[in-house]
Amino acid sequence: LHTLTPLAALLGLAFALPAQAQSSDATTELERVTVTQGRGQIRSVQGLTKADFEAAAAAGQSPLATVSRLPGVNFQSADPLGNYEWSTRFTVRAFSQNQLGFTLDGVPLGDMSYGNLNGLHISRAISSENVARADLSQGTGSLDTPSSSNLGGTLQFYSSDPAKAFGLQVSQTFGSNNNRRSFVRLDSGASDLGAVYASY
Repeated sequence: LHTLTPLAALLGLAFALPAQAQSSDATTELERVTVTQGRGQIRSVQGLTKADFEAAAAAGQSPLATVSRLPGVNFQSADPLGNYEWSTRFTVRAFSQNQLGFTLDGVPLGDMSYGNLNGLHISRAISSENVARADLSQGTGSLDTPSSSNLGGTLQFYSSDPAKAFGLQVSQTFGSNNNRRSFVRLDSGASDLGAVYASY
């Protein structure tokens, strides 16, 4: 058995107290952690934020083109912005877009195929500048997703809220082959009546 003498115990305590006081005075900045909670979500859900859309997308680019940066996602289109619906091909882990569920703010968009009878393409539903975030669940889609085609996964888009401050956002795109696109968004700012925005 090893026993501590009273002098050794006091010396150990004397050296431990300043170190403990020093560590409590120093501030440590922790890494930011995002926790997502959802009913029945037992699969991997990958998300893109508004900052991801702003950093990755050219003005007027289809939101699907930005989502294609996630692993397992493939997006192809004949036009550079990805808005030509007839030529658009979108797959998630080899599931084609008519096997995926798409929603915007919880409203089903159908399978987003060209000429479909059960929905609307995301490029027609919302401008990429107005997308707040997108969540992609690969594999079988969530049971609470309103879709008849979410066999291979679910892609949920969420529109941005009106800004709390009055503001105007304008962007203009020019390109080859007579490519022109304008975007304007006016935010009313928060008031007693609420807040709204209009964009074109």
